[in-house]
Amino acid sequence: MKTKIILIIAVLLNVLSSCKDADELQNVIYFTGTENSPVLKMSIEEPTSLGVSVRASSVTENDINVTVAVNEGLIEGYNKKTGTNYKALPAEVYSLGGKNLQIKAGKYVSEPLQLSIKTLKGFTDEDVYCVPIEIKDAQGGNFSVLEASRIMYLVINKTIITKAAELNGNYFKVDFENKSLGKGDLSAVNQLTMEARIHVDKFQTANPFISTVMGLEENFLLRIGDVTINNNQLQLAGGGYPVTSVKGLSANVWTHVAVTYDGSMIRLYINGELESYVEAPRGPVNLAGLDANRKFYIGQTALYGRYLYGKISEARVWTKALTKEEIRNGMCAVSPTSNGLLAYWKFNSAKSETELDVVPDLTGNGYHAKGIRKVSWVEGVRCP
Repeated sequence: MKTKIILIIAVLLNVLSSCKDADELQNVIYFTGTENSPVLKMSIEEPTSLGVSVRASSVTENDINVTVAVNEGLIEGYNKKTGTNYKALPAEVYSLGGKNLQIKAGKYVSEPLQLSIKTLKGFTDEDVYCVPIEIKDAQGGNFSVLEASRIMYLVINKTIITKAAELNGNYFKVDFENKSLGKGDLSAVNQLTMEARIHVDKFQTANPFISTVMGLEENFLLRIGDVTINNNQLQLAGGGYPVTSVKGLSANVWTHVAVTYDGSMIRLYINGELESYVEAPRGPVNLAGLDANRKFYIGQTALYGRYLYGKISEARVWTKALTKEEIRNGMCAVSPTSNGLLAYWKFNSAKSETELDVVPDLTGNGYHAKGIRKVSWVEGVRCP
């Protein structure tokens, strides 16, 4: 009987303790919208405003006065922690309409302060900007600040409106075999990333059901579909270590696809999310090509065709394995001088008035993408 009483007392104490912990967890203040993540992202095409407010986890009995402030010094630490490369938004570009917020008694959310982006002058296509706003103090009642949401990282980038190249009936070859260009001999590349932003109009419906994105047949080829998988599944083929996405791509939407090889693992990404991976101790990749037919192509393979029916707005090749954050940060644009960037094609203009079939390599390395015919352009393509 004594043992039963002790057990009952222990259970009651545990329940009381749990209730106390629950009450304490309920009485917190945090930025609206940061319940699941402290990062709020927005893309803008013109000057705009955003309301910044704070919330209480339950209705307040007293007025809660909250002080907030922008703290640009937090960006460097956040970048180191997460692998991002956010830039501080220049102070003259934006304003925060005050520093004091109040949750009135009987309410659970404050009236918002307006964060106004006054101009897009100075924004670049390739940079992503961050405005960290911090809760400095909260007074009144028994509410504490939820530490996980004490700082809201407002991440802002400019929406890019550009052109894209039609791939229906066109495709491009890149002379990575030319040793006189930028990086010399590319027959043994130890690390590699290929990425592209594509719009598939339709997937292949006849055997072998393959749509080529970019790369080298039987060596390192990013493609969609095969006889053994669905015709909309992304796949890295060649080199003995194929890897296929779990999800299929959708037609008639813009999608970012990427593959990385770090010397031991091949990883596939769709829209910046890791899809699948495989251990691949395959050795270096021969970007120069295995023979006269198996060279680097975008939108088809010279050996078999296997065309991509759709459009392309961005494509890049790197001599390093990008991280997930690097891929996500650069889906719309990167700096042409980025470390490890071998070739970069934006597919928004021809190289010159006399070379209307050539899309220039923006890195300056000279790896221009030469189309089989004059390029046709699609207007008004937005990213993101």
